[in-house]
Amino acid sequence: MKKKVLIRINIIISIICLLISLKLFWNMGLFIDEHNFTSDIILGNHFWVLMDWLRLGLLALMFVFSILLLFFDKKK
Repeated sequence: MKKKVLIRINIIISIICLLISLKLFWNMGLFIDEHNFTSDIILGNHFWVLMDWLRLGLLALMFVFSILLLFFDKKK
């Protein structure tokens, strides 16, 4: 029972982190579009643009794996 509660807490935290990151990414895109900048200018260089995409991908994977762990948890 404790494991299920911890998994649910992990799902809630991961979805909150993912939504905050997506909103910040969206706002950055709007700023870039309105002021005719590039993401390289805002984030520093191309490496940090890739790290921003990697962060979003890892947060999404963490959420998906948490959901899978909740539903496919084997009881012994």
